[in-house]
Amino acid sequence: MKSRQRRIEYVKWSVSGAAIAVVLMAGARPASAQSSYQRLAPIDLTGTWVSVVTEDWHLRMITPAHGDSEGIPLNDEATKIFNAFVPPRDPREACKAFGAPAVMRIPGRLKISWLSDGNTLQIQTDAGQQTRLLHFDGAPPSGPAGLQGYSAASWEYGSGFNPRVPAPDKARQESQAHAAGGTLKVVTTNLSPGYLRKNGVPFSDQATVNEFFELQPDPRGTPWFIVTTIVDDPKYLLRNYITSTNFKKEPDDSKWHPAPCSLE
Repeated sequence: MKSRQRRIEYVKWSVSGAAIAVVLMAGARPASAQSSYQRLAPIDLTGTWVSVVTEDWHLRMITPAHGDSEGIPLNDEATKIFNAFVPPRDPREACKAFGAPAVMRIPGRLKISWLSDGNTLQIQTDAGQQTRLLHFDGAPPSGPAGLQGYSAASWEYGSGFNPRVPAPDKARQESQAHAAGGTLKVVTTNLSPGYLRKNGVPFSDQATVNEFFELQPDPRGTPWFIVTTIVDDPKYLLRNYITSTNFKKEPDDSKWHPAPCSLE
């Protein structure tokens, strides 16, 4: 009986150990997979960029007058809040106009770079000194809501490229990804309330921001990217608010001049 009992205990221990091993293996990822988002990027968005204001100049270069919500489909609830807006005295409140739904629309410069993990693309703005982190690793949002929220990023490849299909060697897979081209898709949630414009046009904590970044060189070969931004706010908007914003790559960051948030 003792021998049989020992065998039962050994089997239990073996099954338990195997289960633990499976869990650990599922949670672990090889180093090569951790950097594949950077390595297999179909477009290179890193560097310093300046916004080129080719449309809505009167709404972007100058703070619109109180009550001017031109082009933004506010519902009645949002309109009441907007009409009652009073510019805050606390300068920290000005940063509510620099949240993820609006900051890419504010004229200025961006610095885009990969963090050391290869899973996170960072966007820094000189206007308002904001930092956005675009997460490729698929982790769910964590932490409190904020003006930049939580941004989940993914590559959408062209020409049928699939990163899950192995190539004969890594270099070839990288070249295939670059040749295929593609789009960066970003979905931002977990937002705290803020402003779509500096004159107090509101967005709520229910807003979701979908962005699509596309890289296009001009005839001289200078890189540009276009970001299409779709703000979906069921609490304050009658329909999606959609904008398209242009950025041109700069040769260096000599014109980088960070400035604090301001509603002027």
